[in-house]
Amino acid sequence: MNALRQLTLVLCLLGLSQTLATAAPPAAAGPGETFTLPDAAAALSLRDAIDQAMAANVQTLLADARRDEVAGDSREARSAFLPHVSARVSQARRQNNLAAQGLDIQSTLDSLGPAAQNADISVPDVITYNSFDARAELRQNLFDYSAWQQYKSAKLGERVAADQLALAREQVASQAALDYVGALAARASVDAARADLELADRLADLAVDQENVGIATGVDVTRAQTRQARARARLAQARTDRTRADIRLARTVGLALDTPLVLSDDLHYRAALNGTIDADLDTAYASRAELRLAQGELAVRRAQLAGARGARLPTLSASATYGEAGNTYHENVEDTYTVGAQVEVPIFDGGAINARIDSAASRLDQQRIRYRDTRTQIEQDVRVSRRTLQTLAEQVRAAESAFELANRELDLSRDRFAEGISDNVEVIDAQAALADARNGRVAALADYTRARINLAAALGRAGRFRLYEPATP
Repeated sequence: MNALRQLTLVLCLLGLSQTLATAAPPAAAGPGETFTLPDAAAALSLRDAIDQAMAANVQTLLADARRDEVAGDSREARSAFLPHVSARVSQARRQNNLAAQGLDIQSTLDSLGPAAQNADISVPDVITYNSFDARAELRQNLFDYSAWQQYKSAKLGERVAADQLALAREQVASQAALDYVGALAARASVDAARADLELADRLADLAVDQENVGIATGVDVTRAQTRQARARARLAQARTDRTRADIRLARTVGLALDTPLVLSDDLHYRAALNGTIDADLDTAYASRAELRLAQGELAVRRAQLAGARGARLPTLSASATYGEAGNTYHENVEDTYTVGAQVEVPIFDGGAINARIDSAASRLDQQRIRYRDTRTQIEQDVRVSRRTLQTLAEQVRAAESAFELANRELDLSRDRFAEGISDNVEVIDAQAALADARNGRVAALADYTRARINLAAALGRAGRFRLYEPATP
């Protein structure tokens, strides 16, 4: 008897300690703590930026944490099919009013006849007594089709969470690559603005020299100095844009926002389109995480619908309790137990089951629509990306040609001004044309590289993108 009471007490204490351990909040970073990375100021390649972003970006961190949440939901759903064991110990002192419970003791004695009346039996209306109970309980579900489908849905949810993580990694990889290209373009714009300022300085010096020898006028000098001031302003703006691009890239990659970035790659043109549209579509359908996610959501919705329909089926469960009951833990203690089984059949629940079935069927239909739209969106992404890449390739070649022609035009205009054949209006115009051509060349290369990234993302390969390799194999 004592062993049973001790076992029950131990089970209760174990259950309490487990509850307290589960309720304890996990350790979290303090408000002043930041995520740090090794060699933050080292040269950063595009490949490094993508890898670092997929490891440290907040989207991937949240998606990874979401997997733990879904795994917990799956274990909770599985618990419906595992034994549930609990223990309890209680000691109480009770006072009951028997008359208030409808027990008329005197009338009962009178009904027993003269023998009971002459026995001088006295029963108080209010009784006080102690009650002790130590008990272990076992509950087990034997058949519950609806709960089984809920567990199946939770397990499918784990796969959906993995697909969500894969999608987050692809999106982060694409964004990191785009931000890296943006930082490269900002640096190229600074270089272009610096080259434009150096050219403006040389032309301003030339105008002053020409004025000193009587070939040019003060208007020519002023015009050249105005162009020089504009070049300085453009350089200052380009440096501001570079700072913004660096901060944006650092945030995407997961670095401290004040990290000095040194980028090891540069913008360049390389033909990156091959294969056929059909082959690219097959690749996209097989690789895009969005499509796998939509397929997983379809499976989850089907399981949820099956679970809602399964609520109409009977459920079977068994239970057993065993313990000791008495006035106190050592007074009038006797063994007690219960053993039983329960079959529950829903007959009428006010239409709740039908409502849940209709809702689950509607969610399944909605997911089918999303799945079809996802396939269409993938096809659109591939077609638009391929066409855009073709167009921007032509734009890069045109920008390269315009840059070469603007250089030649400036050389001719500068020679004419140096010889005194014309004023420096032609030179200033040629200089402006060269600056526009230089900026256009940078923008064309950046847009072309972004188009390569977009094509890789459309094929589901943003995480494997390489700047110096074609976007498609």
